[in-house]
Amino acid sequence: MGAFLFNKNNLSLFSVLSVIFLSAFTRPALAFDGVAFRKDAPIEISGESVIYDDAKKTYLAEGDVVIIQGDMTLTAEKASLDMTGGKARAEGNVVVTKSDGNYMVADSLDIDMDKETAVIVNGKLYFNDNNIYVYGAEIKKTGKETFESPAVKITSCDCENDESPAWSFSANGAKVTAEGYFTGVHSFFYIKDVPVLYSPFIVVPVKTKRQTGFLTPAFAFSRLRGTKVDNAFFWNISDSRDATFYLDIESKRGLGKGLEYRYFRTKASFGEFYFYHFKENDMDRVRSFRSDDDNLSRPLSATDDRWRLNYEHMEFLDKGVSIKADIDLVSDDEYFIDFAKDPKERSIESLESKLSVAKSWDKYNLTVQARVFDNLLLENDDGVLQRLPEALFTATSQNVPSTPIYLSLKSGFVNFVRFGGGREGAEGQRLDMMPQISLPLDAGLFDVTPSFMPRWTMYETRNDPSGGDDFRKRYIYEFETAATTSLVKFFGADFWGFEKFRHIVRPGVAYNYVPPTRQTRLPSFDEVDRIAAKNEISYSLNTTLAGKLLDGEVREDIFYMDVSQKYNLREANGDDRIDPLRKRPFSDVNAEVIFKPSARFSASSKAAYDVYDSRVENLDGAIAASDKRGDNISLSYRFLRGLTRYAEGNAILAITQKWDAGALARYSFMDDKYIEKGYFVDYKHQCWSVRVKYSERLEEKIVFFTFGLNGLGEVFSASAGLDERKK
Repeated sequence: MGAFLFNKNNLSLFSVLSVIFLSAFTRPALAFDGVAFRKDAPIEISGESVIYDDAKKTYLAEGDVVIIQGDMTLTAEKASLDMTGGKARAEGNVVVTKSDGNYMVADSLDIDMDKETAVIVNGKLYFNDNNIYVYGAEIKKTGKETFESPAVKITSCDCENDESPAWSFSANGAKVTAEGYFTGVHSFFYIKDVPVLYSPFIVVPVKTKRQTGFLTPAFAFSRLRGTKVDNAFFWNISDSRDATFYLDIESKRGLGKGLEYRYFRTKASFGEFYFYHFKENDMDRVRSFRSDDDNLSRPLSATDDRWRLNYEHMEFLDKGVSIKADIDLVSDDEYFIDFAKDPKERSIESLESKLSVAKSWDKYNLTVQARVFDNLLLENDDGVLQRLPEALFTATSQNVPSTPIYLSLKSGFVNFVRFGGGREGAEGQRLDMMPQISLPLDAGLFDVTPSFMPRWTMYETRNDPSGGDDFRKRYIYEFETAATTSLVKFFGADFWGFEKFRHIVRPGVAYNYVPPTRQTRLPSFDEVDRIAAKNEISYSLNTTLAGKLLDGEVREDIFYMDVSQKYNLREANGDDRIDPLRKRPFSDVNAEVIFKPSARFSASSKAAYDVYDSRVENLDGAIAASDKRGDNISLSYRFLRGLTRYAEGNAILAITQKWDAGALARYSFMDDKYIEKGYFVDYKHQCWSVRVKYSERLEEKIVFFTFGLNGLGEVFSASAGLDERKK
């Protein structure tokens, strides 16, 4: 047997065996502690014959006996209870049920109430939480939390007494300590009545709480990776801390090691740390599996050492002070092509790491932070502006005493630096302050609010190729008047399961003016440094529909729509274009629509429409639908003229109660190819399931195989590569 288990061709089979036994016996702890009457609780006994001895406190019942105590009910042909001596016995078709759905069936049951022990003969125990059955010719409860049996069988398959379960486990000399360990010898895994896997001895934790141990490994094979085994070990350090260690082996590619540490010190202090390192055998070989245009515009910056570090922490201190860290670093620009956890992660173009300290008052907020950016589309980040540090101070709108005027403030200080020491562009500091003075007016149907926003911006620059003084400044102002109103109507209707609707329409119009200001001598760090002149009118129309269902439930945003557009008076007057004859004062029409008539259907879309060229400039759309049977479909589409155009779809079809099939795909219309696509088929038996999935990625095609035992979860996962694009 030992030679078989450790033969290199069968090493994975030994791993499968270990995982199956681990999964099987960690769930049911044989915790039938409810099968014990208590001497200090009221009890009800009925039957065809019930004899009670008041002096001895004994009961003897025969014929259709029913005993109820607390949430437990026992039925049997015969039962006797000695409440003084603490003994009880039931015989003949004994059934014990509890309010949580657990139950026991046996030929006989003997209980010692004082010692909290019990003996079950020819018993079957059912645990409702994960549909687990435990069978034993004799099962003993030897203490408050200890159990033993000469032989037990465990399954999650529902079957008649004369029917063999689709799968089961057996073990001899079984001993269990709740929240401790299960030990047994000569353990078998059966398919029907045929033993297919064997272990001479097992020791397995049987804890219902989080526990230290190995997680289910995943197996794979492909020409890119060779034989792949993903291993993980979970360490339950304490109730508020845990860690997971990763060891991923790819025979042809390399070795991955990782650590994930989570902690929850208090409700005001918690975080998570993640680090993963992969040592490539040959990075050039990995790239050879991508087609020439499949590097997603990333520079070839990876070496054989690949890693990612992610750290998040939140700390709430006294008096409104908080500290937040969000660090995200990778070794190279190609990292997410090879290690992305989902297709969308492969498209990440930049990462930001931030450390901030914030102080909040009733109407004020101060945030000081350091922000570092990593542009994954640039091989060298020396020219990327970093904000080290940045300080933001805001004051919410508040009334000036004894006046109708309201004041608010937005201000910020930023120190801009480049890792190249300014060789790639200007560096320096900027102080920007913008108070807002508002005067809300009641104009009958409309609420009108004129606002005046003066803005002072000061710079101290260095290494600015545009030249000029080291100290520069700008003064500019903005004037705005907005008028809005809300029109509300309630009406009854009897469709879609609704009895009443609430419709709100919010029209609005605004005027904005910013005078032309010369800003060419200012450095250009971001959009704050170039504020365009404005003389424009804008309109918006917002509407929402909410409904009350016949059962009383209220559903908000059954329908939502927002439409807006601007009219540029400067451009209409020929002041804003090089060619004054080509006037285009109207902006794109921006619209957003959301439609959710039920919990099983939703549709949404955002778009910008060019009214002069009569074309859509950008569009985001999504639709999702499902039914009670389990079918569901979702489609999304993204279009940004000249930059991107792709679609993503997912579908699941519940063919029968046992068979499901599904497909997923992401397609780039710009590149005229699939970014990723895949298909899967599920077969679900009452107590086991199988999934076969095919996935085609840029660098490889993979078939995944997953086998699960219901009630125990996934016990085996494997995958194999098919025909990669290059060898």
